[in-house]
Order: sequence, then structure tokens, then C-alpha cells
Amino acid sequence: MARSLLRGGGLAAAALTTLALTTTAPAASGSTPERAAPPASAPASLAASAVAAGTDPIRATARPVTAADVRYTWRSGCPVGPSRLRVVEMNFRGYDGVVRRGMLIVRWDKVGQTAAIFRAAYLAGFKIRRMDNPNKWYGSDTEMMKADNTSAFNCRRVTGNSSRMSPHSYGTAIDVNTMHNPYKAANGVWYPPNGTRWINRNLRDPGMIWGSSTITKQVVSRGGVWGGYWSYKDYQHFELG
Repeated sequence: MARSLLRGGGLAAAALTTLALTTTAPAASGSTPERAAPPASAPASLAASAVAAGTDPIRATARPVTAADVRYTWRSGCPVGPSRLRVVEMNFRGYDGVVRRGMLIVRWDKVGQTAAIFRAAYLAGFKIRRMDNPNKWYGSDTEMMKADNTSAFNCRRVTGNSSRMSPHSYGTAIDVNTMHNPYKAANGVWYPPNGTRWINRNLRDPGMIWGSSTITKQVVSRGGVWGGYWSYKDYQHFELG
């Protein structure tokens, strides 16, 4: 969501290979040429978050995006091209406690910290309703919010402020449990409409996020931002450092 754009040794080789994909992905149809993501070795921050293969509780993997992955969320002229995006697949714990598999699309250099943040949240018992590709809602942010979906990349304008490009367009922002963590837009409207119950942050329902939450602390400790600290509250929104 986000009203404004803010800042955007002992490891198994297999794990590093999985999380350090930097090769150029096939461009989506109709895309224009762009500079490929650096094919060098994994950045230190990414390497630090990798874990030995077979021991990762969320079994995080990463791969380049395909045209199908961003069919409804990317178009020519977006600030980040498909070759600089990665699909991060991981386990998460549902509201019912059942472990499921989900996916987020983030910029290539945010793969490691994305996995580390959600790994720590998982180990702390944090619950997520769903983590599906925004294609399921044809890239509609308002419909995704109503569905309580957790997602990242989506090239679009800010919901409630169409004059601004959303940070999600850069692959560096993540919205988490959108219904249980509503968002107040610049126009004064709370989104989603079925999430107004959770404007009351005294509730303690599964999936709610506070400043004391592990996921918030993980993002902030890496130089990121939580929208819950803003004057126009965006409890679901994180921007990666």
C-alpha cells in the first residue's frame, strides 16, 4: 500500500545457490531491453541469511520470474523489469496452524533478507492467512486486501492516491495479512472495507502486526520501515532496507 516511497563460511553450497540466484530471467513478452541483474557471487547480506540445505524450517527457494508469474503485475514502463525480479517460495503457518507453501516476488537483491525475515517470524509462531501470486486477483490491490493476501511486487499506483507510484512497483515492499492489518490512505479511507474491525489495535487476533512483533523488528533491524509508525497508518506494509 504505502502513501509514500521511503527507503526503499559454514553455509551449504546448495543453500547459497538456491537463495543467490542472480541470472537474468526471461523477459516478459513485450518488454524492453534492460540491464541484467549482476551475475556475481551472492551479496554478504544474502549469504548471511542462507542456511544449510535441509535445515531451513521454511524451506526457502528462489528462482527468476517467468512471463506468467507477472502477467497482471508488470508492464512496459514499470521501474523494475522482470529480469531483476525473483520468486521466493517458502513455508508459512496458516491461521489454523497448518503449514502451507506460499510465494512472494521481490527484487533480486532482497531475496536473502526476505527469507530471513519470514524465517524469524515463522520460528516466532507468526501466522499468515495466505501468500498467493497477485495474478489471482489480476493485480488488483483492493481485491487482494479483501482476501487478506500477503504479497510483494505489483507495478501499480498507490491505492487511494493515484498520483504516486507504489513502492511495490520496485519489488522492495511487502504487505502482510492485509485484512487484519488495515491501511488508511491519503484520502482518509481505510482499506480493505472488511478490515475495519482491526483498526482497533487492542485486539489480539492471529496475524496482527505491532511494533513489538518479530516481523517488524526483523525489517527495522535491516534498515527497513513499517507503515504502522506513520501518521496515516499502514499496518500491513513493510519497505525493505
